[in-house]
Amino acid sequence: MRSEQTRRKFIVNSSKIVATIVGLLTFGKYFLIAQTKTNTMVKKTIVKYGNNNNILVVYDSQFGSTAEIAKFIGENLSISNQKVDVKRINEVVDLSIYNHIIIGSAIQYDKWMTEAKDFIVKNETELSTKSVSFFLVCLVLSKKTDKATLKAKNYANSIKDLVPKIKVNNFGKFAGVLNYSKMSFGQRILAKVIFAIIGVKEGDYRDWNSIKKWSKNIEF
Repeated sequence: MRSEQTRRKFIVNSSKIVATIVGLLTFGKYFLIAQTKTNTMVKKTIVKYGNNNNILVVYDSQFGSTAEIAKFIGENLSISNQKVDVKRINEVVDLSIYNHIIIGSAIQYDKWMTEAKDFIVKNETELSTKSVSFFLVCLVLSKKTDKATLKAKNYANSIKDLVPKIKVNNFGKFAGVLNYSKMSFGQRILAKVIFAIIGVKEGDYRDWNSIKKWSKNIEF
């Protein structure tokens, strides 16, 4: 009798464990997207040079690496005697004061982050009257292969297809950062499974020289 109860208890506990794992894998996607702002928010206006600025670098970033790239682009443009604002998308109020706008986002699930996509779609008509460049940040480019380059190019094309009225002068494609310490427990579990499958190890894959070269060659 006792052995039968023990066996039943073991079956129940095993079922709970399996259900928990399935639940994590099913809903982990939503944990990964819904990052808490307090852990990832970079200072609001990262860098600002002078008044009546002519160039805007605007970005969306979940864990901060894209924000750092946006700031770096802004700093390089300012060295060339350009006046630059660097802002998170949710800070942007008025585009009319800018002639040149650079928009960037991390790639999540093969797409730009939602706020970035919504921003360009909402402002497509106004952006079509300005000089515009885009950039994306993804871990696919941590691998220096033709396949990775093609995948990043496809990301870029799908983004441009969202806003056919906008002429995109330049489209930067940069590798990002994989840092599990910035993720919640649920995010870490899911991310480790995903990146183990695709063969990406934790690390900073950003090529600052490449980003600098791109920013210096932006067509205005």
